[in-house]
Amino acid sequence: MLLRFPLLTRLIARQNCYKIVQNPPKFVRFCSTKTTSDNFTVSNPNVQKYLETIRVEYYGLQVGENLNKDQRKRMRVLSGLVNLIDQRKALLININSLNDMKEEKDEEMIALVKEEKQVYGEILQKLEIDIIQALLDLDESDDFDALMLEIAAGVGGQEAMLFAGELYEMYNNFCGYKGWDCELLNFDSSDVGGCRHASILVTGDDAYRCLKHEGGVHRVQRIPATEKSGRIHTSTVTVAIIPRPDDLDIDVKEKDLKIETKRASGAGGQHVNTTDSAVRIVHIPTGIAVDCQTERSQHKNKEIAIQKLKAKLINDHMEKQASNVASSRKSQVGSSNRNEKIRTYNFNQDRITDHRIEGGTVHNLKSFLYGGHELDQMISRLSADLRKKHLLEIINNMK
Repeated sequence: MLLRFPLLTRLIARQNCYKIVQNPPKFVRFCSTKTTSDNFTVSNPNVQKYLETIRVEYYGLQVGENLNKDQRKRMRVLSGLVNLIDQRKALLININSLNDMKEEKDEEMIALVKEEKQVYGEILQKLEIDIIQALLDLDESDDFDALMLEIAAGVGGQEAMLFAGELYEMYNNFCGYKGWDCELLNFDSSDVGGCRHASILVTGDDAYRCLKHEGGVHRVQRIPATEKSGRIHTSTVTVAIIPRPDDLDIDVKEKDLKIETKRASGAGGQHVNTTDSAVRIVHIPTGIAVDCQTERSQHKNKEIAIQKLKAKLINDHMEKQASNVASSRKSQVGSSNRNEKIRTYNFNQDRITDHRIEGGTVHNLKSFLYGGHELDQMISRLSADLRKKHLLEIINNMK
């Protein structure tokens, strides 16, 4: 049941014998500055319908008995948004009560009604911004705090390997910037610098939610140091983001594995090429293969390789589930998979363009590749934009 919204001025207080409130309380986050498109607002009837389904779901869970873990989590996730929805409903009741006083003859009351409507209007506007923001933040389907980030040189030979090394440094720095733990699983260095392949385990609050759209093909355009004619070369690097859910494990049977050992390659001092410490594991049922040569111990490399294999098998399992859910409709957002060119880094023009965002070009490559504030800003903007498109698709397809 909705509670009546607290009253703000002397008029309603006097008429209803309420205590006078001199200043409007801070019911909403006044610091919210995010804007929304014309379609994605609370005034959109489809959005209102969707919000009401969320509200009904929440109160249904609240009165339910013997809720399971997922249902309790869902109720916690919905509580903040539903609180904002209820505040808006109560506020609209008060606004309607003011409209009922439009025939009032007393000049003082007319002035107070005008004042009251202005205050309510300002609060309503801010409240609706907060509702939209809470709706954008609602997605808990990717609520994982650990992931495996893989970087692999693609087309372009030496330039691709050099840029793969630069992206590795960028994401490694970004993990530090966000306060996440970062563990190197594999780094296959190149003789010319950079790397052929690298993988790191990232653990931290909202790590996967933040990084999930970084998966895809990153394109670099620049003049290589060895290029004498000044011709711009285009190279690519592939980034894969693989979640590692805590509550989902894969039983990997030894009989399903083909394990090979070899001598490690690349930089590494006297140890390299002296022992068969590098490990390659092929999962026979799926054909998925992983390598690891990070550690000097073959046993440790095998443990890391199995960990990587499990992460890939879990990701494969989740992608199949998502595919089954989405089979009845075509996604307007895209999956950010490896086949999609997502971002271009043009060194000559000192610009970075994310092809998934309208007007998604920024400058200052050096600062961006450092992996700090600039990268964080682009990721935040991208995540909000893709989430908004995804929600609009769901809302507009509601029966």
